[in-house]
Amino acid sequence: MNGIRLRGRLRRLDMLPASGRPVDPRHEFLVARDVRVTGAARRAASNHASRERLEVLDLIPADLTVERALDVARMVDTRTYRTDRLAVGRGAFQAILVDAELLRRTGIHQRDGFDPVELVAVTERLKRHATTTTSLAVVPGITAARDDPAGRVRVQKRAYRGRPVKLLAPTVRDVMMMCGGFVNLRWALMATVLFWLQPFFVCAGRVPLQPRDLARSPIVRILAGVDLVISSSRTRRREAVWNKALKSAGLPVDARKEDARIAAVARRDSYRDRLRAGTDALLEPDRDTCPWCGSPELSTRLRSGDLLLRKPGRFRLDRCDDCRHMFCNPRLTELGVEFYTRDDCNGLYLGLPGGFFGYPASRARAYRERAEMVRPFAVPRAWLDVGTGSGRFCDVARDIWTGTIFDGLDNPRRITEAWRRRWVDNGFAGRFVDFAGELGGRYDVISMFHYLEGVRDPYPELDAAAKALVSGGHLLLETVNVGSLGARLLGRLWAGWSVPRHLHLPTVDNLTNALAERGLRPVVVQFGRAHQPGDLTAAVFFLVQRLAPDPTFPWLPAEPDAWRRARRRCALVGAAPFLVVAAVVDFILRPVFRGGRRANMLRIVARKEF
Repeated sequence: MNGIRLRGRLRRLDMLPASGRPVDPRHEFLVARDVRVTGAARRAASNHASRERLEVLDLIPADLTVERALDVARMVDTRTYRTDRLAVGRGAFQAILVDAELLRRTGIHQRDGFDPVELVAVTERLKRHATTTTSLAVVPGITAARDDPAGRVRVQKRAYRGRPVKLLAPTVRDVMMMCGGFVNLRWALMATVLFWLQPFFVCAGRVPLQPRDLARSPIVRILAGVDLVISSSRTRRREAVWNKALKSAGLPVDARKEDARIAAVARRDSYRDRLRAGTDALLEPDRDTCPWCGSPELSTRLRSGDLLLRKPGRFRLDRCDDCRHMFCNPRLTELGVEFYTRDDCNGLYLGLPGGFFGYPASRARAYRERAEMVRPFAVPRAWLDVGTGSGRFCDVARDIWTGTIFDGLDNPRRITEAWRRRWVDNGFAGRFVDFAGELGGRYDVISMFHYLEGVRDPYPELDAAAKALVSGGHLLLETVNVGSLGARLLGRLWAGWSVPRHLHLPTVDNLTNALAERGLRPVVVQFGRAHQPGDLTAAVFFLVQRLAPDPTFPWLPAEPDAWRRARRRCALVGAAPFLVVAAVVDFILRPVFRGGRRANMLRIVARKEF
């Protein structure tokens, strides 16, 4: 079944014909070490990119080795790769055609001599900036670099970073086949033989790729383990000789690693300086009244630290006994908000589980459902996404609303990146309330997805939204549902609390009343379809973070020594079965969690009446 899937993906690759047209001056080529790209190949690739209006074209040599060809099929769904705006950039990592203007926007200056591992990062970056103008094709006239198992492992580790299951799957398969021999030797031998012959089934016949080692692929697979050991030994010897030469010349052994180490030390020193006086400067004085209704009747709902990133501090979530509003007490100062949110989305941590943190498929579905919610009420001409982050929602929503102008608003770092990627048409850097006068009466739709929870005062934000909407426009909100089943069952391990990042957690009744007071009449209140699976998975992950946080976090007091790294790995390996079980239970109980008002999220569409 896997062979059928992989063969189908490879058969859908385009084989480019020869072209007599010159290479378009806008097209440049990024080429890995030891890869030869002939003039004919460049002309064919340029002609295809111009005809298909592509900004990025991954050039796949027809003579890739079998295992490299299979890696392409495993990493890339060729049916949807070009049109899938959430797909991660993948390819053969040999050579890439890129539009010169896109290279300028992404800041890539190198043109050749890339290591394949470097091209993994480059491909990911280019796909993010050209979400629907990136494709792959097999190009005759390109000679692939010499392949070795150690190099393939390095490429896979980089490509599957944050997805360790992908790396473990081949090992699990081999162990299962070996164990099968003790249960039924005949069937185990048949499975092993089929595995040896799989490359013929996937790559032989009417497939654009013609692997140069197809005939000997069974022998390669039989001796794969031995070949990997030999290749790794050779690589280590070459690196040892090269490192010795660098040391003798007084140069760092690995310039990139040295730069990363220096940056990590600087980051750790910066956090130590910030935290030397403690966290009191990041918090305001305690409140004795509810920020939503002003009632003095308060009770403590929970106390917790930062379960997600383990930043220092202890926080209290209070609940108003009159209006049931929940809020972080004491509230973070503006400096505190910046301190506790600055590292959430900047790449310092990539190992978060799905659910609240989002599997790609569930994220895409949630984005499309959000965009579709206004269809019964309006055809938006201008849409503002407040708290847009990098603008991913706006990019996906373009497939739903092709004629709509999508603008975004967020802090300068995020909105600049969103504009550079062309995920938003116009970007506003700063606070929404500061732009309320400038944006008054400009938008048909304003969206706030998980935005109100993180602001220091929700009322001015709702006032600004009402002012920026045209008469008859719609406000689309998505926020956590504090009355969810997960909140009641999991206590402080429920991801929706997100202490201390969520400063306010209003109830649905409080939200609808506040909207109505501003002339925004709720027309849709949705629970079940807004639910995001993963409550149990996130709870297990929080326990892992508590027992063995990532030692590379620069705000932790201890240095990331070998003992803490080993403890982290052991904790992740030990938690793997529990994470799998939690994910399965999340899936099975999804109908229960989505029923009634038990979902962990809620969405509201409100119409501006005057």
